[in-house]
Amino acid sequence: MALLVVLYVLFRVFYPVWVEAQLPQDAPRIAFSLDNSFLGYFGFTDAGYQRVMTAAGGRLVELRPDMAGDPVVDEPAVRTLLEEKEIDGILFTGGGDVDPEIFGGTRGDTMLVHRLRDDFELALFRVGLEKGMPMLGICRGCQLINVALGGTVRNLRHEEEFDGAHLVKNHAVEVVPDSVLAETLGTNHLEKVVSLHGQVVGTLGDGVRVAATGGVGNLPEAIEADCSGGKGWIVGIQWHPELKINDPVQHKVYQTLVERARIWRRKK
Repeated sequence: MALLVVLYVLFRVFYPVWVEAQLPQDAPRIAFSLDNSFLGYFGFTDAGYQRVMTAAGGRLVELRPDMAGDPVVDEPAVRTLLEEKEIDGILFTGGGDVDPEIFGGTRGDTMLVHRLRDDFELALFRVGLEKGMPMLGICRGCQLINVALGGTVRNLRHEEEFDGAHLVKNHAVEVVPDSVLAETLGTNHLEKVVSLHGQVVGTLGDGVRVAATGGVGNLPEAIEADCSGGKGWIVGIQWHPELKINDPVQHKVYQTLVERARIWRRKK
């Protein structure tokens, strides 16, 4: 218990102070909704996002559902919240499964479903889309973007061939040539990514295309969408670049999010 208290203080008090000291006052402000798991609640998993986003020059601004109305989350409240917090871009992070009831599925074999977080982030996405904001989804965030655009999530835990197959430290990813992601990364191949998911993008949403595949079964590992008349930058990746500490190529997704947020701020 004492160790948990010490870690909580480090991650929730001292680490944010250190992060703030590294950034200029005019750093783009990137909204992120936190992981609802035990580790996420105490801030342990979010330290990775803080590290890579700070290195990219972006200031993460924590948003939670109760900031925009609880228990009902609506778009006007989220729109006001984004304006009050002066948000320039959005990062959808990892965490529990998106509630299957949202896309017509059932809850069998789902983990850490948190419907309030789902509703909040769906409203967050819709407002970001309306504003033409740059948005990046990681793992769960990738799936949430697809669901927000009318797509579904495929539960790999229901399929013996794939159950646990994508809960691996490293596998290769093939990036679709001429995709936005290929342009962002500057490559069509990543030799090793950290893959930690029991679900994957299923039926593609409106305007969504697969941007990368990999792992057992060559399943979708990234998506992208252009649903705002060319104004936005919307990318979702199934793996975790923030867990590859010394991989500047994979970290380009965070750098691009920050660059796009800076451009969006100037144009708004």
